[in-house]
Amino acid sequence: MKRKIANSLIFLLCLFIFAQSACEKGEMVIPPDEAESPSVEKEPSPINEIDPSILLDEILAMAQKGMIKESSYDVWQTTIAQVEKEWGKPEQVDRAGYGIYASFPEKQITIGYSDDGEIFDIRSYAINLHEITLEMMEKKLGKPSEIRELENERIYVYRLENQLELKMVITNQTEGVDHLSVFNGERAKASVIEEERDYHLDIKGTSNQLSAKAWKDMQKWRKDIVSFSRDYDHIYINGPNKKKVALTFDDGPDNFVTPAILDVLKEYNVKGSFFYLGSEVEKHPDIVKRTYSEGHFVLSHSYHHVDLTTLPEDKIRLELEMAGNAVKKVIGREPAIFRTPYGETNGLVADIADEEGYSIVLWSIDTLDWSQKESENIVNNVMENVRNGDIILMHSDSEKTETAKALPKLILELKARNYDLVDLETLLSIQGYKTE
Repeated sequence: MKRKIANSLIFLLCLFIFAQSACEKGEMVIPPDEAESPSVEKEPSPINEIDPSILLDEILAMAQKGMIKESSYDVWQTTIAQVEKEWGKPEQVDRAGYGIYASFPEKQITIGYSDDGEIFDIRSYAINLHEITLEMMEKKLGKPSEIRELENERIYVYRLENQLELKMVITNQTEGVDHLSVFNGERAKASVIEEERDYHLDIKGTSNQLSAKAWKDMQKWRKDIVSFSRDYDHIYINGPNKKKVALTFDDGPDNFVTPAILDVLKEYNVKGSFFYLGSEVEKHPDIVKRTYSEGHFVLSHSYHHVDLTTLPEDKIRLELEMAGNAVKKVIGREPAIFRTPYGETNGLVADIADEEGYSIVLWSIDTLDWSQKESENIVNNVMENVRNGDIILMHSDSEKTETAKALPKLILELKARNYDLVDLETLLSIQGYKTE
């Protein structure tokens, strides 16, 4: 009996020592029954627990405050320094659009901010956005203020108060929303640094077909118009001092040269800005529709291509109105960018354009494809003079076959020098079309 008691005590003592040793090592002593039963993993919570309709309510409520629901930052007061203090450095930083974009993949958020660090754009890539379809979006939020068609995505823009925009982005690869953006246009535009606002280029481009007098007159006009433009915030000769240029085409559309130019731009994945005449728009609506559907800007070059500085006020307004209506009838949108015929612009024309909601965009490189028409000269006029922010003038009417011929080489050489070829809305950070 004593031996049995002793053996029992020894067994209990060993068990106590084993348990104490395991605890000291931070190990858990698992009961045999539990160790032998198969482990059952807890079912993960569904990614999309919120009904899309409720989610859209939350998105809109937060956007009206300049925020997204996944963060406490806004596009009114916060800075990138505040974000980095809490989240650390971003994984990737890129310069684009109005400023700099910082990516925080773990947060599924990208933040746009100015050179001064002020946040103007907050983008959410939350997975639950994928549940929101276009049908749901329009049912809850209504029709968007604007739809921007890009190569691989459609941006549905809802304009809110105080210059805020809620942008819902659906890509070609997604049925639902890929990501959203809450954007403060007022703060973004203010982010353009003063140095870039004071960046003024003179106008370049030569032709051996001009007489001495014609060349002298052109040189004087160029100098005068650059000086004149500096007195108006809505007149542009060039874009900011960034590695970007814009290809622009006047006097179309037609049934031959314009389609050839569109073919080249499509092949090289470049967006152009077309200043069409209202009278020609009415003759070639299918070409205008194609221009718009392929992501280019359809802009105004007046209705009749007359020197507006020779007209009275009512005739100037009529030229703008008729051209705008002609474009709107075809694509459903009215241009907000205007190029005066021959570039002739005076105070009256500038004031009327401003009153009618137009920015006037001229050019800083004239290829003179209307004078010395050879494709080689067109390319040389650009490549021998190109600078950051250049606006390049070409033509797309029926006589400009050499322009279409020069375009592939011009695009390749500009890309080889690392220039980003963009439309005027992107280059100048202005609206390409009027809002209703």
